[in-house]
Amino acid sequence: MAPPPAAPIGQLLEEGTGESSSPPRSSAAHDELRRKIYERLVQAGKQGDSDDASFRNMLDAHFDKLPPRYLTDLSESKAEDVLLHREVLDECAHNGNQPVFRARFLKCMVVQPEWVDTSPDSETYQRLLEDLTLERIHGTDTTGSMSSPSRDSEPALLHEIIFSSLDKPKLLSRLTALLSEVGLNIQEAHVYSTTDGFCLDVFVVDGWKTEETEALIATIEDTLMRKNGAPPNSANASSSEKILELREQLVDCEIDWNILAVAEKITSGSSADLYRGTHSGLDVCIKILRSAHHNSPSEVEFLQQALMLRRVKHENILTFYGACTKHRKYCAIVTEYMPGGDLYEFVHKQNDVLDLLLILRIAMSISKGMECLHQHNIIHRDLKTANILMGDNHVVKIADFGVARVGSQEGQMTAETGTYRWMAPEIINHKPYDHKADVFSFAIVLWELITLKVPYDNMTPLQAALGVRQGLRLEIPAGVHPGLSKLIEQCWDEDPDIRPVFAEIIVQLEDILQEIQVPKGGHRRSRAKMQKKSPR
Repeated sequence: MAPPPAAPIGQLLEEGTGESSSPPRSSAAHDELRRKIYERLVQAGKQGDSDDASFRNMLDAHFDKLPPRYLTDLSESKAEDVLLHREVLDECAHNGNQPVFRARFLKCMVVQPEWVDTSPDSETYQRLLEDLTLERIHGTDTTGSMSSPSRDSEPALLHEIIFSSLDKPKLLSRLTALLSEVGLNIQEAHVYSTTDGFCLDVFVVDGWKTEETEALIATIEDTLMRKNGAPPNSANASSSEKILELREQLVDCEIDWNILAVAEKITSGSSADLYRGTHSGLDVCIKILRSAHHNSPSEVEFLQQALMLRRVKHENILTFYGACTKHRKYCAIVTEYMPGGDLYEFVHKQNDVLDLLLILRIAMSISKGMECLHQHNIIHRDLKTANILMGDNHVVKIADFGVARVGSQEGQMTAETGTYRWMAPEIINHKPYDHKADVFSFAIVLWELITLKVPYDNMTPLQAALGVRQGLRLEIPAGVHPGLSKLIEQCWDEDPDIRPVFAEIIVQLEDILQEIQVPKGGHRRSRAKMQKKSPR
């Protein structure tokens, strides 16, 4: 069945860079796959009027733009998909870089419940990770096997969504949220970034009840229009009103831009740049909103972040000094400077294991800062090691309130946000969530501290998220203190009600600390260590 014409997605906003996973196969293996795909396309008459050399060069140019895993995911059996993927990428590039997608019916299948062996070496488990079949897993037996829920016996229709756009931060999370809102369940996902700055995302989905795809495309477009809301002029007017309101609330902490000394750039984000500088003799960080985002929803979020920082004062939360909101060219947030960088860098540059006392000290500090936020009814929504800053003597402070929100009156929100490797399953599933989503993220941070590893380092962020949705969790090394192991498992439980609040987490950490310390009168302090990896 020929796919329908590509449809523009329009304004499928910013943010979530696609990336490829899996180690590349050998160069010889890739060359062989290229040859087989070329030969199959020629045999199928897909060469058209092109001569052999130009057709082969066109294919090679396509393959060279994509990561090695693209070929191994594709295989020669799907050779004709190469031309479709190239066409979608070319249309995106030659259509003003406007995002485009295609939808096509694949097949009808009956999904039967099955038992999945989750031992790391099992073929079924590896296929689970590779294929990303999203059967929600409800139970785990004592042997570690997980069961899929039973589903209706009526056949499921599988469709394929092929998407391309400029590769921007958080775009992937917005796309998966869009598919979910349309009622589509992602069964398989392949996400690639090209060398020229585009993404190619291929999703196999169920949830659409007919084989035809024109209505599917129309439904996605209608949903996009609703998500994008009012016309741009109306949206800008609304943003302007909100910005004026927020500036009024920040008037008592206004800093004169002219007395700030801006030094070297530290890093850049999706809408702002971070600089080191000085203010009134203090070393400070100056976060400057880029001019392209002035008078926009990005500025609204920027000013809301300043208000939240001003609202909370705690030794484990980044200190807010003030904001520049009245300068014609510059909008900035000024905070204390943390000389130790972020916790992610600290953890992942360690060559040895961390001292257990240090792990507990860092975990306790994070918990106390998070408890303060939750007492102020603030949900951070993006707690991860990269958003925890370090000072001298391993002091840690929670930072980056760019997506933090005050809890709604019902205590729940539904918009997907955060970072996939640290994201709670209820957010991935686009379900209502509350402050317990931060507790799940804390479990991943604690796991990082005891393993010194990147969470789900053998998977892409999307694969990690879909695995968590299925019930997949990181492996806790055997040598971990049993109290810490139990705490991690509680904090990343599927059921938010089972997860402890941060006040309870602090108590558990204090109990572990008391247990490992040498009794009074001892001559030497304990130097307990955590194992970096579990024994094989």
